[in-house]
Amino acid sequence: MENGESVKLTEPDVLQYTNFRVYLRDYYEYKKKTQPAFSLRFFAEKAGLSSHAHLKLTIDGKRNITKSTVTKLIHGLGLIKQRAAYFENLVFFNQATDDEEKKVYYEQLVKASPHSKLHKMDQAQLRIFREWHHSVILEMVSLKGFRPIPDWVSKRLDGKVTPAQVQESFSLLLELGLLVKTANGFRQRDPMITTDDEVQDLMVKQYHQQMLSLSKDKLSELASQDRDFSALTFSIRRKDFPNLKKQIQLMRKELLDFSAGAGEGDDVVQVNIQLFPLTRGM
Repeated sequence: MENGESVKLTEPDVLQYTNFRVYLRDYYEYKKKTQPAFSLRFFAEKAGLSSHAHLKLTIDGKRNITKSTVTKLIHGLGLIKQRAAYFENLVFFNQATDDEEKKVYYEQLVKASPHSKLHKMDQAQLRIFREWHHSVILEMVSLKGFRPIPDWVSKRLDGKVTPAQVQESFSLLLELGLLVKTANGFRQRDPMITTDDEVQDLMVKQYHQQMLSLSKDKLSELASQDRDFSALTFSIRRKDFPNLKKQIQLMRKELLDFSAGAGEGDDVVQVNIQLFPLTRGM
């Protein structure tokens, strides 16, 4: 730096990462800055890998690694105990090819260390995505005549959520700062829910799966005048697919014009919109 001050570099901590490739890249860059002679070839040899090219392809996301390679990398990185377990599960979480496999490794990641980034996220923010009723209860707070009583909320939700779950949801929403206590109950605060990109896809999929399951129940439970289920099936030019997605995004924003102000709403509704191809391109 121009003022002569030096910046103290800190070795990357794997517990603060949700992508093992990013961790490997940051670890390599840290070593290069602190040990100029350090190289991918040296790192590969230290880990007992036969080729540094394989390591480069792994970091670049062009190749996956096996259990054997993971074990060698753990040795090369000098990871032990919970950090070794966390790194191994992180690799297989990132490389998982289906949601069920991802869920298995995600749970193991959370258990691997109480100090990891994923564990902190799971304890609060990610539960909003994993359990559908939290977002509904958050919206219910702004209803006209809302009563901050778990039994009352449970009944309004047709008993699909127990009073105990409602009370737990109140506590969670308060902890996240999405609700604020008032003299008469609660009020909403501007939501600040954020998730890491690496885990967001899994959490959002779980949320949509819950809402689709709830939709299936409502199809048979509600009278036709209390719901609207419709579908369209049509052919489309492949080049128009992005524009169709944009049209749906615009429609979602227009639907929010029906959103009632605080204390004005009578009910909370769910609008699900799905778009997906039924055929594969030739």
